[in-house]
Amino acid sequence: MKEKLMGIIPLIVALMFVVGIGTFSGPSYAATATQTVTVTVPEAISIQVPDVNFGSVAAGSTGTSPSFTINNTGNVKIDLYVRADASAFTSPTATDTIGIENFSIFSNVTGSYLTFLTSSQKIYDNMNKAQQGTGNPATWSTTLRLTVPSFTEDGVYTITNTYTAVKHNGAAPSP
Repeated sequence: MKEKLMGIIPLIVALMFVVGIGTFSGPSYAATATQTVTVTVPEAISIQVPDVNFGSVAAGSTGTSPSFTINNTGNVKIDLYVRADASAFTSPTATDTIGIENFSIFSNVTGSYLTFLTSSQKIYDNMNKAQQGTGNPATWSTTLRLTVPSFTEDGVYTITNTYTAVKHNGAAPSP
């Protein structure tokens, strides 16, 4: 029996050696792993609106401004609102005023002229964002219309309008 064990032991050792070599193929020189990378691009809302000069509009008549362009220079689609900052055009040299009920802007939302108010009104819905890479702004051209009441005193009349851009479908600005 001892002889049989002595014959089997070298066989078992040889078998373990073969199995050991099969499971160990040498050192590992590469490994693979995955990585998730996250970045947040913040919303940047930005518009450009030029000043507008009607030129001369005679008392008792209606004038239309030159076309002007509003630029969306931000990275989100926007809804655009406008409001008059006062209830009338005023002049530093005249006592008359020109009420905003005589003042309107062509609206992308209605497709017609919209009379100014002292509260914000939507004039453009879903304006595209600036172009990725180049930053070329999305643009919209519009006009203003003003009726000067008869017998309005001569002078230069001004008013300030506030344009507000909000992310498309966002909350409208408060007055």
